Amino acid sequence: MDMKRLIVFFSGMWLMLAGCAPHAPLAVPASPAEIASTVKASDAPLTLVHVWATWCPPCRVEFPELIRVHRKFSREGLNLILISADEPGDAEQVGEFLVQQACPVDSLITTELSQRFIEQFSPNWGGALPASFFYVDGALRAEWEGMRSFKQYANTIRELMGGDEK
Repeated sequence: MDMKRLIVFFSGMWLMLAGCAPHAPLAVPASPAEIASTVKASDAPLTLVHVWATWCPPCRVEFPELIRVHRKFSREGLNLILISADEPGDAEQVGEFLVQQACPVDSLITTELSQRFIEQFSPNWGGALPASFFYVDGALRAEWEGMRSFKQYANTIRELMGGDEK
């Protein structure tokens, strides 16, 4: 193949592959009411709401586990909703972190980190990050504060979805 055809071939391949690339995840500011509506609108059998922040070291360490959880269980009906506790003005930084992590889902950024925001998830939540809330058919069924492993997430998800706990 001559050089001109080779260049055209590889240019075409690059354009084709670029068109297949997943979208860059978005970081979108949202009010507590908008976040509550997003959670309530989920029609998935199990919804995992995870509150995190780029400035939170345990959140950053745990993030790859969440991505593994999403990849493993989204086909089984898990909906992962990420909520960043970063400042809304830091949306670009949050978006960059999501891209660095190859995160397959977008993240909301709360516009109001308040007691009202905390209590909309659970009266038991003290506000510590990271925090995870599991909803089955819109009802809160499990929650925890602090970092967890993939295995701990998997066990909880299987239990809530009615599967075994291996």
